[in-house]
Amino acid sequence: MLSKINHRIYALPAVLFLLLSLIFISAGAFIQNDERAARISKAQSVAEQVKISLEVFSNERIKAVHNLMQNWPTFEPNQVDWFNAQSLSLMGMQQGFSSLVFVDATGKIAWVTTPNTGIKTRIDNTLIGKPMEALGLNVSSLSEDLESTLLYSQEAEHHFIVVGRAISPQEPDHGYLIAGFDVQTILGVMLGELVGPQFNFQIYSDDATLFKSGEFADDGTIVSLAPFTFLERDFYLSMQSQLSPYNAGLLIILTGLLMSALVSYVLHKQLKGAVSLSLSQQRYLTASEASLDALLIYQPKESDFSLVEANSYTRYLFRGACEALRSMTLAEQMRYLGLSHEFINAQNVYKGGIPYEAHIAIESTEISPEWIKVQVVKAGENIALTIRDVTERFRAQNDLKRSEEKYRRLVDGMHRHFVYTKTVEHNFIYVSAGIEKILGFSADDFCVNESRYVRQVPDETFQIRQTIARGEKPEPYVVHYQGKVGEPLALEFSDTPILDEEGRLVAVEGIARDVTKELALQEEVYFQANHDQLTGLFNRYAFDEKLREILNDTHRSNKQNASGKNVELAELEENNIVSRAGYNEVTFLNMPHAQHKQSVMCFIDMDRFKLVNDSCGHPAGDKLLKEISTIFRQYVNGQDLLARIGGDEFCIIFRNQSLEEVTKRLDKLLLAISNYRFVYDDKLFFVGASIGVIEINESTQSAEALIKAADNACYKAKHLGRNRYFVFHDNDSQMAIDDSENQVLHALHHALQNDGFELYSQAIMPLNVPNEDKAGHLQHYEILLRLNAREGGLISPGLFIPLAERHGLMNKVDLWVVDNTLKTLESNPAHIDNVGKVAINLSGITLGDEMALHKITQRMQSTSVPAEKICFEITETTAVTNLSAAKHFISTLRDLGCSFALDDFGAGMSSFTYLKHLDVDYVKIDGSFVRNIVHDPIDHATVTAINNIAHSMGKQTVAEFVVDNATAEVLRELKVDYGQGFALDKPKPLAHRVQWRVKLASA
Repeated sequence: MLSKINHRIYALPAVLFLLLSLIFISAGAFIQNDERAARISKAQSVAEQVKISLEVFSNERIKAVHNLMQNWPTFEPNQVDWFNAQSLSLMGMQQGFSSLVFVDATGKIAWVTTPNTGIKTRIDNTLIGKPMEALGLNVSSLSEDLESTLLYSQEAEHHFIVVGRAISPQEPDHGYLIAGFDVQTILGVMLGELVGPQFNFQIYSDDATLFKSGEFADDGTIVSLAPFTFLERDFYLSMQSQLSPYNAGLLIILTGLLMSALVSYVLHKQLKGAVSLSLSQQRYLTASEASLDALLIYQPKESDFSLVEANSYTRYLFRGACEALRSMTLAEQMRYLGLSHEFINAQNVYKGGIPYEAHIAIESTEISPEWIKVQVVKAGENIALTIRDVTERFRAQNDLKRSEEKYRRLVDGMHRHFVYTKTVEHNFIYVSAGIEKILGFSADDFCVNESRYVRQVPDETFQIRQTIARGEKPEPYVVHYQGKVGEPLALEFSDTPILDEEGRLVAVEGIARDVTKELALQEEVYFQANHDQLTGLFNRYAFDEKLREILNDTHRSNKQNASGKNVELAELEENNIVSRAGYNEVTFLNMPHAQHKQSVMCFIDMDRFKLVNDSCGHPAGDKLLKEISTIFRQYVNGQDLLARIGGDEFCIIFRNQSLEEVTKRLDKLLLAISNYRFVYDDKLFFVGASIGVIEINESTQSAEALIKAADNACYKAKHLGRNRYFVFHDNDSQMAIDDSENQVLHALHHALQNDGFELYSQAIMPLNVPNEDKAGHLQHYEILLRLNAREGGLISPGLFIPLAERHGLMNKVDLWVVDNTLKTLESNPAHIDNVGKVAINLSGITLGDEMALHKITQRMQSTSVPAEKICFEITETTAVTNLSAAKHFISTLRDLGCSFALDDFGAGMSSFTYLKHLDVDYVKIDGSFVRNIVHDPIDHATVTAINNIAHSMGKQTVAEFVVDNATAEVLRELKVDYGQGFALDKPKPLAHRVQWRVKLASA
């Protein structure tokens, strides 16, 4: 009989499982076929989009190259410069070019322009002067086919396409233009934006695979397009939508099988449960008889209950009264035992079904226990009453309660301390009343809500709990809480594990104390020892410690930096002999094209800080340092390190950032410092920052060597013109740059000994003279200087002027300019009659050189050029820094009849107090205010103020950097006397200007 029942229990669920599984498998197969069709459609659509996007991209670049050739100048004296400027502009506007090459009519490469992408290509400046065949193209192919393309690869299948074309097929003497495209980067960016990772795709031609992503699955879903043209070559595109990791059909099958199994299992359990119910009832009766609790079952009888069944322990509990009680109703039994008040609770359980439990003291002699625990529950249509003897437990509890009351009186009197007990799960179950005096929460509140009041737990919490779990006492630890009124508080806990007889953890006890004031004092002492009191930044001691930690971490990581190519020093076009501060020149040495996340250190020295200190005193210097520190903080994040390590010296360590990322942040920092104006009393100062940059890698030997190298790089940045950064690398490229500087320095020495300079000039035009009157007006111009390179060409003053200043040659250069300017004028007396003022720049070194002053005085006394024709220019910063020397220099030469101009007014420190004490005739307004005067109201107001106050002092004004006619018109409206800039006149050799004026006068 039992075996038949078991057979039915298993057979029926198995049949149901097979039927449901068949239904779900059919549905899953249908959905899988539908998904396959959708994948093919999606791949077809995306492939068409990719094809169109690539063709549009290609057409735009080819069109841009054609436009460049169509705009090729016919009469350009220097086509290479024009091509370099246009190609750089084109690369800046349209990405994807790897190179633009100008090949002259003879087939030789005249110029190569490459973007600063960091990607190494075989087409670079080393090919200049070589025949076109070095690119893989030849003149005959371009002459016959008008256009030729070439596909090549390098560095692990990095592909490039070269497109060549005659600039003008009708005019072959114009030469050829060859455009190189970084196909790998173009496709990587475009396909990454268009396709995404859910597709496998491949772009290929008959002889090469340009780009491939993923592996094609051979399941019939690959889509292949007809050939399309990309950068003048034919390519093919294959695409496949990847199989979704969430296969809906398979998911439905698996879910269906799982649900079928679940339904079958539930049915099996229900059948099995019904069979086992009777067996369970039998087991229950057996268990109840063996229980140490009295179990009584009552059934309702009118408004009372009668006893139906009781286990054997009931007879033991009630002793001899058991038989008497059996014949009584529940109400009568309660009265017999003196518990009449409990009957109402039994009635409530029967009516509401809510169990009732109570501990009751027994005074009747009919029952043996002194204390019992009573539980009443509803059991179907009956009620069940369970009675347990808890006499011994209550006796122990009463003894413990008396002991705890005594103990509590002791611990509650402890000042700023409290004791506690925690469970093995570290939940508080008891704390003494001292917690309320510390946190403001009651003991019960803290036990229930302790986790809500925690602000910070120790980092080693897991280790502490492991120690306690082993039965060992951990070291004291601190937990930070938020008090009742919101104040932060720190509590130190000393845990002691409580073990049972078998060594198992049963509780944790301990004592805690308030250490808030103690920690605050420690933090204050630590902060004062490690921070600069003026700025609040880390001091030199803390910086050195943290730098050593960073170096140790770097050495442990053992990461290798990839090597890259040198990036040439950017040459600035200057229209004055003195190198101006404020140019955003960036010098890189051996910057790697494969950047790694690393640390980069920056050594910062403030420019013109000494000027502020000397002019306004140390309180002004302190105020400047605080404000500059605020600017620095805006460009560092939580993981970076910012410190003040000296008077006006700061250090920043950028953590986990590549050199390229850091230089972008430094560009923004330098721009912010350039825009910052420091105002103290009635003085306005312009400050800058020279920054030495160095990577921190495994080759760095020590913190001292690193700081020294960064300091040297900072020195290099300062002498390259200030307000810029210089990236230092201790390798052959550094030596190459030094060799380059040595070559310029050698050319400088050679020029001083062999008249290797060339004088240029730029006109200073009156702004308020009508055009028809300018022809008869005396001409004014400024003398500029260029250095002849030994291999030909000219060296910009932006390169050789800083070297001359650094190596003490600037006064010799100034004397050469003065002497040769006067010689040129002396040899052209007819030109002198048409000249109003000839402006000659003097450096700060010459201004403080008494011997130079003596030589200039002698030369002015011996020349036939009238002294009133000569005007010497000195910069505002130089004059203010050397005020007494400047006044003596000006006074001596003014006595001979020379005039003076204060150059770059406003660039360093705009204080009209100093202007009153300098006997100058002209104030040259700095070009940084003039160039944006049309659009910037602040610059407009600054120029207006300088012009008006200069006029009120009887001085004439000259505006520098007049870049367009709109700027000139605004200056005329402001009544500025003179203008100087490319919109009015471009620099030209002085000899040409003198000869032209002589010829014009004779005509």
